[in-house]
Amino acid sequence: MRGNQPVTDLLDAPNGKRISQLLFGEAFTVDTTEGAHSFGTVACGYQGWVPSAALAQAREASHSVCAMGSFVYAKPDMKSEMRLRLPFAAKVKVLGVEGPFSRLPEGYMFSAHLHTTSAPDFLTTAERFLGVPYLWGGRSSLGIDCSGLAQMALHAAGHSAPRDSGPQAQRVGALLPPDAPLQRGDLVFWQGHVGLMQTPETLLHATAFSMTVMTEPLAETVARVRAQGYGNIIARRRLAG
Repeated sequence: MRGNQPVTDLLDAPNGKRISQLLFGEAFTVDTTEGAHSFGTVACGYQGWVPSAALAQAREASHSVCAMGSFVYAKPDMKSEMRLRLPFAAKVKVLGVEGPFSRLPEGYMFSAHLHTTSAPDFLTTAERFLGVPYLWGGRSSLGIDCSGLAQMALHAAGHSAPRDSGPQAQRVGALLPPDAPLQRGDLVFWQGHVGLMQTPETLLHATAFSMTVMTEPLAETVARVRAQGYGNIIARRRLAG
């Protein structure tokens, strides 16, 4: 379980490179500890190392943050000391309500920024990340990569999804025929990259091209990726319903 840090990098080795991130309140099962780092597994099955100091005892969460970011205050007062800034999808335990604020073990958060239900549409959630900086391995509203964006949006709508684009291209939704017309919400995959169709012609994705989450005509993405030597689209997938 995450300790009192909004986001912690998941590493490929102790003191290694960032491969993903854990959000506040996410479950992390520790398998082994070496020095100041622990190796373990995230709920989606992803594995890596985190600083042991970033971990805390498991605690059942009752709510998720539905705002792109929200503050935890020392008192149920927006003018009081700010203790934490939690990102979208961080998980917290609500102990009670005082006026417009919810009381957490860490302090107080504006109740309207918390929810207990899934988002109705994962593409609408993905659109909320427009303009967020691109970050390799990122998985939060502070910075996110292409597969992190797809996974976060799908998870918010109650759909399971692997962390990386390769497994997503094999396991998310149903494979579309190459000539099938695209529609809003379809996922388009290249080798090592994924985007979500915002309209039948427009792609929403986190990309190192602009170092942001952006939208652009799919045809422009296809041409640029091909010109850069990364090949053609390898899969197009659609969630049922």
